Amino acid sequence: MTTHKKQDPRAIRSKRVFKEAVVDILTENPDISKLTVQKIAKRAELNRATFYLHFIDINDLLKQVVYDIFDDLSLKISPTLQIDNLNNQEQLITLLDYFYKHRKILAVLFEHPGFKRKFHMMLTDLIVIKRENDGTSTKSTLSMDILASSVLGIIMWWLKDGIQFSSEYIANQIIELYR
Repeated sequence: MTTHKKQDPRAIRSKRVFKEAVVDILTENPDISKLTVQKIAKRAELNRATFYLHFIDINDLLKQVVYDIFDDLSLKISPTLQIDNLNNQEQLITLLDYFYKHRKILAVLFEHPGFKRKFHMMLTDLIVIKRENDGTSTKSTLSMDILASSVLGIIMWWLKDGIQFSSEYIANQIIELYR
């Protein structure tokens, strides 16, 4: 029998503050090579020893930030896939609203191939589930990889250069593209 140890609220807060600090630093200067534990700890207003209590190194912290983003995204999208009466536009707007809210850190993360690859796989899975729910998995001639890649490209462009467009507008454009 395993017992679950309740996490100390101070530890939860410290981890959250370090994650917020690294996101703030990266949105100001996306060059990950310039990150130091000292800079992160100073921004978090905590010390380096506290950092090392929670993270092995900067890469561990960054990995956890990315995992948090994918977990959030999965939690945000999963319920919409279970509801049959939602249309593609509402699902896309939900996804795009999440990206808009986190656009600064996502723009930085999209620069890294591993993040792009993982997000591409997530989009592909999303398309597979959507096609199965709609009963279009065998009818569609477009490759899921091509669909995922083009949606990824649109989102990356939107976050970097087209942010003046609303999530509703981008969702409508994506839907028009695939009619």
